[in-house]
Amino acid sequence: MRFLIQSGKTLLVSGPASLKLQEGEANVFGAPFKPQQRLIVKREKQFAIEIIEESIIEGDFGESATYLEIDDTTIPESWFEAANTFQKSNNKKLLVIGSTDTGKSTLCTFLVNHILKFKQSVALLDADIGQSDLGPPGTLGLSIINKPYIESDNLNLDSMIFVGKTSPSSVTEKVINGISKLENSVQKGTSIVINTDGWILDTEAIAYKLRMIRQLDPNMTIILNEGKEFYNIFENNLPFMRIQVPKFIKTRGREDRKKIREYHYKKYLKNAIHTNFSLNGIMMEGFLPNRIEGGEILGFLDLNGFLIGIGILEYINRRKQILRAYTNVNVRNVTSIECGNIRLMHDGSEIDWE
Repeated sequence: MRFLIQSGKTLLVSGPASLKLQEGEANVFGAPFKPQQRLIVKREKQFAIEIIEESIIEGDFGESATYLEIDDTTIPESWFEAANTFQKSNNKKLLVIGSTDTGKSTLCTFLVNHILKFKQSVALLDADIGQSDLGPPGTLGLSIINKPYIESDNLNLDSMIFVGKTSPSSVTEKVINGISKLENSVQKGTSIVINTDGWILDTEAIAYKLRMIRQLDPNMTIILNEGKEFYNIFENNLPFMRIQVPKFIKTRGREDRKKIREYHYKKYLKNAIHTNFSLNGIMMEGFLPNRIEGGEILGFLDLNGFLIGIGILEYINRRKQILRAYTNVNVRNVTSIECGNIRLMHDGSEIDWE
């Protein structure tokens, strides 16, 4: 299809789709959509292409793709206010909080692209262990970004922390301490944008987020629009900036989220082989004899405790001190191995615990 779109309008596209800007000028999440650039919109994604000058866009659309031409921007005014406030105050650390399907990842992309107008680089720290955009599910990821971006798949992954679960409820301290560890690896003076998981709406979740804010001590906390009760609790404890959820949000069901996780497992297991690890001199954590069934996700860590890569446990011979895993990690770089609470097939498909 071919679109001729006037300046000031927005083309909202839900994937799967492939788009090319033939003529004109447009932005996506504050990053330029360059002429002749090919933009891939995955099935689970939604991109808002904001038209700066009259533009011609060509698009190929998959079976379930949708598109909508809107007369104005889809980015709430409060997003611009938040970005300008953070920049003008010369703050260094920004924390984004909100439940699932409120646009947290999109907001983080928008904020990073805005900050890059004034800074040479920005650190994006993804702490959404269930739906991570940086690294496989069950991990925390860090990327140092020096130019505007649209799709996180194109970002370099600079550091990772292994958590081993896709829900933070039983690993809250591990998540918070992991964020701190990644943050401490960032060069001083670099602005940091931290994305968080969507667990916020019960008492334990709120206590977890409050603990996270107190320990991380961000200069600015942004909370995407949630229920009144949630805000009352924050108002009595810590300052924050409340901003709007976009009017057009692509919601994802449980099965959609599972497929996204499986796609990322598969991506980070690319070129994996069956590998034997001698356990002599390697530290091990989370290997309880009565729960090892095979298929558990493994995190292979370096000397400093950062994640090198993931693997899938095949078996352990404790007598011979050998662990066999399906992984692409080089044996020589591993100092410790952690066993997570996720079970996978070799193709990245999740296995339910019985």
